[in-house]
Amino acid sequence: MLRTIVGSVILCLVVLATGGAIALVKYRMIEAQTNSPPPPEMPESVVLANAIPTSVRQEAVSIGTVLAPQSIHLRSELVGIVESIAMVSGSIVEPNDLLIQFDTSVEKAELQSAMASKKIADSTFRRTKEAAQVNASTQLEVEQAEATVAQANAEVLRLEAVIRKKTLRSPFRARVGLFDIHPGQYLQEGTEIAMLQGIDSFVNVDFSMPQQVAAELRPGDQISLRTKSEVIIAQIAAVDSQADRLTRGVKARARVDNPPDSMQPNDSVRVQMEYGAPIEGVLIPSASLRRSPSGAYVFAVEENDQGEIRSRQQDVIAGRTVGDNVVILLGLAPGQRVVADGSFKLREGSLLMESTGVTAVAEKASKQ
Repeated sequence: MLRTIVGSVILCLVVLATGGAIALVKYRMIEAQTNSPPPPEMPESVVLANAIPTSVRQEAVSIGTVLAPQSIHLRSELVGIVESIAMVSGSIVEPNDLLIQFDTSVEKAELQSAMASKKIADSTFRRTKEAAQVNASTQLEVEQAEATVAQANAEVLRLEAVIRKKTLRSPFRARVGLFDIHPGQYLQEGTEIAMLQGIDSFVNVDFSMPQQVAAELRPGDQISLRTKSEVIIAQIAAVDSQADRLTRGVKARARVDNPPDSMQPNDSVRVQMEYGAPIEGVLIPSASLRRSPSGAYVFAVEENDQGEIRSRQQDVIAGRTVGDNVVILLGLAPGQRVVADGSFKLREGSLLMESTGVTAVAEKASKQ
């Protein structure tokens, strides 16, 4: 019994000693970690660029609609039956080309009858006038014969006009739109046949601009039209005489000389207008600009007394974009260095290391 009690006491002492030794080792390890110096700060690798002085004007953007210089909805002016169709959907027709011929057999027969009546009326008038010279007819008979000639001439002109109206010709060089008219088809008066879009060395672009822009732009000023593939320079041809009652915008029309084949009537284009006096600012890569709920900012670069370069968050006012760059109107001085690439991983006072090999690319971008 005594031997068992002694063994238990010895076991407890061993366990307590082991636990104390482990606790002592952990305490010394924690104390050593607390008293050790912090690890060195690792710099962030970034691309830097210089703020390049520039001068820009204010810019407004609108959506414009391409219009052909001439266009008409081809319609039937008179009722009739289609006799023949000379045009083809999508084809180009020249001025005075035959498009559609209506049946004019009745009008042509009536025209022959009217011309015969006119011939008789002319002969009667001539004889009556000769008879009046020898007092064989009265002045009243001469006037009646003259009136009969005028009526006969008018009837001939009327029938010729009807025949012309039933012969549809192209008024200008144009491209024919899609249509679904066939020979033998009966058309009511005013039936729409096809759309003719004029073809010329220029097209027009109609767009709307804000009032403050309209106050600065005049006919003759240049604007830029951006399509999916290119930028086209156009010239303002006319500005509307009044503002729109609902939008308060002012409509304008621009002329595009020698437009590309891809620019079709009713296409939409992006209209960019520069206006106002030039504004001084600096140009930096667009990747440098960061935005937050409180506004736009960049990470400028500062060098301390130890020769380290660190980031400093600097609020700016951004203007328009120019290619891959952005114009800063306020907040940056010319020549000031900013982080061009890698700003997403920075905070105020971050230690920076300028990346080699791509800095020149950033400099090139900032100078565009």
